[in-house]
Amino acid sequence: MIRVRSLVLLVVIILMIAACAPGGSTPVPGTPGTTPAQSEPAESEPAESEPAESEPAESEPAESEPAESEPAESEPAESEPAESEPAESEPAESTPPTGGDPVVGGTLAFGGAALAASLDPALTSDGESFRILQQIYEPLVDLAPGTVDELVGVLAESWEGEPSDTEYVFNLKQGVTFHDGTPLNAEAVKANFDRWQGFAEEFQANAYYYGAVMDGFGPENLITSVEATDESTVTITLREPSPTFLFGIALTPFSIVSPAVLESTNADDPAASTLGTEVVQGGTGAFVLEDYVPAESATLSRNEDYHGEHPAYLDRLIILPYADPAARLQALQAGTIQGLDLIAPADRAAVDGVEGYQLINRESYNTLYLGVNPTATEGSPLAEQAVRQAVSLAIDREGLIAAFYGGGGSPADIFLPPTSGWFDSVSEGVEVYDYDPDAARTLLADAGYGPENPPVVNFWYPTEVTRPYMPDPAGLHQAVTTMLEEVGFQVTPGSAIWGTEYIPAAQNGEYDLHFLGWTGDFDDPSNWYGVHFGYSQGEPAAQFACDIEGLEAAIDEADAALDETERGEAWNEVASIVQSEVCFATLVHGDTGIALTDQVQNYVANPTGSESFVDVWLSGE
Repeated sequence: MIRVRSLVLLVVIILMIAACAPGGSTPVPGTPGTTPAQSEPAESEPAESEPAESEPAESEPAESEPAESEPAESEPAESEPAESEPAESEPAESTPPTGGDPVVGGTLAFGGAALAASLDPALTSDGESFRILQQIYEPLVDLAPGTVDELVGVLAESWEGEPSDTEYVFNLKQGVTFHDGTPLNAEAVKANFDRWQGFAEEFQANAYYYGAVMDGFGPENLITSVEATDESTVTITLREPSPTFLFGIALTPFSIVSPAVLESTNADDPAASTLGTEVVQGGTGAFVLEDYVPAESATLSRNEDYHGEHPAYLDRLIILPYADPAARLQALQAGTIQGLDLIAPADRAAVDGVEGYQLINRESYNTLYLGVNPTATEGSPLAEQAVRQAVSLAIDREGLIAAFYGGGGSPADIFLPPTSGWFDSVSEGVEVYDYDPDAARTLLADAGYGPENPPVVNFWYPTEVTRPYMPDPAGLHQAVTTMLEEVGFQVTPGSAIWGTEYIPAAQNGEYDLHFLGWTGDFDDPSNWYGVHFGYSQGEPAAQFACDIEGLEAAIDEADAALDETERGEAWNEVASIVQSEVCFATLVHGDTGIALTDQVQNYVANPTGSESFVDVWLSGE
């Protein structure tokens, strides 16, 4: 269909923005995907929650801490052959000055959009949670700094196993201790994997990433056994080959927690667990959680015994939440914080090229979408494909970009962003829903709807958060609501607090329509389509309830493909089904950036939005 520019609608949107105070935003997260699973938290991821299935939600790399020693078997080329990863990773678009030799000491206050949804890494799927928890906890392997397709060892000094294998052997790093003094050994790793696999049903919705990567929970999931072969060797056996298994377990939710802390916090008991709320010393990371005040601050201090190349340079790292992007910028300008993430498009001019500040641009690796659930409400009009198609055709993506993204984003024709190395093969021939309100009205009329009996839907957005793909959730919600109403929908609005209310409800499939998004965790289509639309033990992800004939088989085939060409073609089939059926409406790929004072040195950005502070230091200027 021909793209239409609706100047009148754009003016309406801009007037609405001027009349309304901006609302929060939302991460979703963000997630992985050997085998798909539930849904993102939102940030992907879900979440890039992304759980999420995201943002992912917004999904992370120890970007400033490459492995100290990497034997041949753990080099990414050997562990992940070229055929399943076609693209070279691209570094962040810009990097901050290094300012000479690192300085030890000082406190860095950093502004995010929210604090952690939970302090239990396994039960998180959004980028704001990952920002804090990845400084404290570590997985066996991680993404190399600034990349989306290269693995390095963290707690595993080396590993053996190829994408075509069903057995992986991890050789643990020697001499590592948890913050509570408990030694890291093979039994500790096994205890964590056993915990995740055996999660009670009450935990499973929030353990989004485990379900996505491992195709559910319990004895029928991807993992058949985890064995402590000896004190420092762990052997994991899979039910079938999984090309993205290693990338999946590189995510923050697969961080290893001290078994002593798991026991003392009753972590396996949904009714009694305090791991998600209590300040504990359960990680191995470069920072120790010192204090946590929900909705106010997270204070982390340097782990003097860190096993990495060096301890963190900073004495302390304080994360402060600012749901309003303008408040984040004001805090930076006032000197309350020395850095912030997710700078609003309209605020970039305040720091870009301005003396005393630096702006680091991340390459766009995210997608805002409108989740569509045909079963959330009994008798929902969204059960009809034509009505779902009308939803997507009603939305002026270019108008949203002009009004909310400072012209800096790009329309999301499909879920996968153009920056992915898989974009060309996955997008080829996939149906695109360009803005066409007349076609949307025709579809609704043909389905039997009109002014006297409009299709009625509820439409939700998150509060108290902003995300890379969603700079103003409330404003975007108003704009899209107007677009839907103009073609004949009757919209009932709703909102909920991001981490505690919105993400769980969205992932459980409680909303007809909802905003979420995804920031990729690593570069593979499974991390996008698999995480969101994969079936878990025969059931589709509740977030979308997209139970389309042939979809489960198509995802299984795509997820198992090892050859690069075959894998691209298989995921193209999945994308075609999802797009045609409008299981969701992809909207915008947003630009994102970090603003810092000139005092902050060596901050390495990652397209995933997951970044370590271990190498960051403060100059004396």
